[in-house]
Amino acid sequence: MSDNTNVQTRAKTYAVVINGTPHTLDDEIVSYKSLGALAFPGHDPAAIFTVAYKNAIAPHGGSGTLVAGESVKVKKKGTSFDVRLTTRS
Repeated sequence: MSDNTNVQTRAKTYAVVINGTPHTLDDEIVSYKSLGALAFPGHDPAAIFTVAYKNAIAPHGGSGTLVAGESVKVKKKGTSFDVRLTTRS
């Protein structure tokens, strides 16, 4: 008797790179806020980030930037993000 539960319950995951570190996401859409949390765990909630991405499912060849409140759709493999913490002056 074979067990087919692994096939039926296999969830999609998305392999991305954030600041050079591989991450696995469970959702196809990732937000500015969640990228900040992944790149800088425990950061100041008032922090502002500069977020650039490459190889996403987006206009302009899949590259661009995100600002607070925005999200982007990632590819199954190969989407990369550069998340920088910006200080207020």
